[in-house]
Amino acid sequence: MESMLRLRAHRPGTLVRHAAYLHQRTAGRLGSLSHLIREAALIALTEGTERITKQLLSDVALDAAAETRARPPRRT
Repeated sequence: MESMLRLRAHRPGTLVRHAAYLHQRTAGRLGSLSHLIREAALIALTEGTERITKQLLSDVALDAAAETRARPPRRT
């Protein structure tokens, strides 16, 4: 996915470095991962930064299933 990004300031390897975070955040769902990266890229383009950062990824809202599964379990 990262090699398909056409963002001028994006650093190659950024998404690979954050693989564990991305997996946890998307609950391992490919559709959620695709949505997350696409939305982050669109925001990066519209804001003019043209790079995806972990902070930007954390600001993107995901589908309910991914958001629910990505939250840490509640302690009882």
